[in-house]
Amino acid sequence: MKENGPTHALSIGTIAIAFFLFAAFLLFPLNFASLLEAWEKKVQIILYLKDGIDEKRIVRLTGDLEKEIGILKVRYISQRAAMESFEQDLAGYGGALKGLKADIFPASFEITVEEGFRTPEQIRSLASRLSTIPEADEVQYGGVWLERFSLLLYTLRWGVWVLGGILVAIIISVTANTVRLTLYNKKGEIEILKLVGATDTFVKLPFYLEGGLQGLLGAGVAILLLFALFRMFSVTIAPYVSLFLGEMQLRFLPPSIIAWILGVGVASGFLGGLFSLRRAARI
Repeated sequence: MKENGPTHALSIGTIAIAFFLFAAFLLFPLNFASLLEAWEKKVQIILYLKDGIDEKRIVRLTGDLEKEIGILKVRYISQRAAMESFEQDLAGYGGALKGLKADIFPASFEITVEEGFRTPEQIRSLASRLSTIPEADEVQYGGVWLERFSLLLYTLRWGVWVLGGILVAIIISVTANTVRLTLYNKKGEIEILKLVGATDTFVKLPFYLEGGLQGLLGAGVAILLLFALFRMFSVTIAPYVSLFLGEMQLRFLPPSIIAWILGVGVASGFLGGLFSLRRAARI
């Protein structure tokens, strides 16, 4: 590799860019999944009640809800409590809130969903069941944005693998071209080796190793660069993002994925060398 340093450096750099893009896109669904999990934990179903329900029925309804599969906790909010909460939220507009009466605020149940029942489909199913309760006036749970975010995550995951397939094809092509150049530059040496009895395996093995090494170095450089940028983002930008998206634990690629990427780098580089030798003239 020393004899064609610039060519090999360009090849490794191109491979590093390809793997950097792939690994960076892998981070998106990984951290979006973490954000979705955090949001699912905070999701609550609000069951608004019709007017005129007496206290005994409220107590009985609370017990029925607590027995419902998928419900962790039930909190009753009376009309007066709803008004007081509204006034606290808008404390700066005290003058405009004078004259408000509790009966314009609906009583409700604030329902916390049990862990294991927090997927968008399960929450939608639970909300649908709750809406059939005779005393229920309306059920809200913010399910639309949760389902859309889940669909976005699903699309991202598929997009990453499609992009990965394209980038692997590019890596194989780049490695093949580099190995082919090396092959032509060393054609004289190869002919001498053949004359002295070197086997095909002995002659071709260095080119396979060269391709695999290029893939490994390119993938390694990509991971190191991505980790450095990830750390910088975590310290400087992530706190501001959390203000809009809520608390989330940023995750870097786990060791198993890093090992897999390095393995793909070696394999794609090796395949590049293999294809190059097959297309070149017999040696």
